[in-house]
Amino acid sequence: MKPPTFEDDASPVRAPRIPESDRIPLLSKVTFALGGKMQYLSTDLTLKVLWLPFFNIGLGINPAMLGVGLMIMRAWDAVSDPIMGNISDNARTRWGRRRPFIAVGAVLTGLIYPFLWRPPESWGSTGMQLYLLAMGLLFFTAFTCWSMPYFGMQLELTPNYDERTRLMAWTALFGKIVSLAGGWVMAILASSWFANPETGEPDIVNGMRTCSWFIAALIIMMGLLPVIFARERYYVSETSHQSRDPFWASIRESFNCRPLWYLIGVSFFLVLGNASIASLGQYVNIYFINDGKLADATIVEGWKFTAMLTFGIITIPLWTWLSELFDKKLVVALLFAMGICGHLLYVRCLVPELPYLQLIPAVMESGALAAVWLFLPSMKADVADYDELQTTRRREGALNAFYSWFIKAAMTCAMGLGGVTLQLTGFDVGLDHQTPEVLARMKWTYILLPVAIWCTGLCFILLYPLNRKGMAEIRRQLEARRGKL
Repeated sequence: MKPPTFEDDASPVRAPRIPESDRIPLLSKVTFALGGKMQYLSTDLTLKVLWLPFFNIGLGINPAMLGVGLMIMRAWDAVSDPIMGNISDNARTRWGRRRPFIAVGAVLTGLIYPFLWRPPESWGSTGMQLYLLAMGLLFFTAFTCWSMPYFGMQLELTPNYDERTRLMAWTALFGKIVSLAGGWVMAILASSWFANPETGEPDIVNGMRTCSWFIAALIIMMGLLPVIFARERYYVSETSHQSRDPFWASIRESFNCRPLWYLIGVSFFLVLGNASIASLGQYVNIYFINDGKLADATIVEGWKFTAMLTFGIITIPLWTWLSELFDKKLVVALLFAMGICGHLLYVRCLVPELPYLQLIPAVMESGALAAVWLFLPSMKADVADYDELQTTRRREGALNAFYSWFIKAAMTCAMGLGGVTLQLTGFDVGLDHQTPEVLARMKWTYILLPVAIWCTGLCFILLYPLNRKGMAEIRRQLEARRGKL
């Protein structure tokens, strides 16, 4: 059956009270949301905050080569996602489709994590890069085993348009709290706790190798929470007896899901814009703002993260409330516009004499763009209902994997772009003080590159076709066909 096309209606609507049968139990909601922060510890903190400073500044590995290595790892991650998504959709076990894979993936990811940070330095630069590549491929394989079933499960916890956003509000809250702690990781690693005993200088290599064991333990504990406390809503009554979906047929069906493409476009350019300057922003703070003083820069970065994430936590109830008055699409478009305007304020706020002035654009940009992730998973769950109406099957794993493939592609492009961009600015890690020309190129690349990318993402959200009224009609048709779940 082909569902009707729904025109967007941006006018405010009073959202109905969420029926009790649609609500996710509070304990399940909280633990599932907290468990998802295993992703931040495994990938976001690792790749956006720690990777280049540890391996480039700490071990002296060429940043362009580090970028190439990351591109290969993320490319493999993207290839393995659809495979794992299809395996998860087709699994039939006494524990469900998702939970066994989530458990195995969480444990393996945590066990491998500490060894990422221990390349044998006696092997030289090339040897360390080959070690990183091999260990990184193992790490991302284990992480995919956790992430695809987890995010597939996220789409099936409730059939309600607004309860999906409330689940993501909890996810966003814990995301901000965990990221708040993560924002101080570099400051901790560069502190006197891990200083070189001979020189007294910051030693982030020693710091990270020590802290990696604690991070690994958190990865395992958080990753297992959804296994223990969440349930697969559709498994017993619907998906346990539905026909299995062949891999290539699943890819074709996902390819033909039109609303999913708009979410892919939004997410792709949001991720690409953020990740392309994640490491460059650290270098701007170290060398442009703080004249190469790593310890000073990490303190500024810590307060910057604190301000950004505190503002993000405060505004979660506001965005959730607005999403229940208006369509999610309208709120996301507003957030994109606010984030772009906020980032442009760096033109006036990147001032070496006033290092903390950059908190103003950081708060405005991050407070808006980070909030987009409050809505995208909720909208992805809406797309899963749209897809069920077309295919007559629940295919959350396949849809999420197809979506994730493009997000990983964005990360792959951005990781390569991040290292190459830094190289093209003329940055030389062997110099304590960069030339004024290099510093200027670093500043303007940091400001202008993501704005161009985010504007493209804004165009995609304006074209997204599903709204509250349309989703209510889709749910009515689904429940008339297969009953309430």
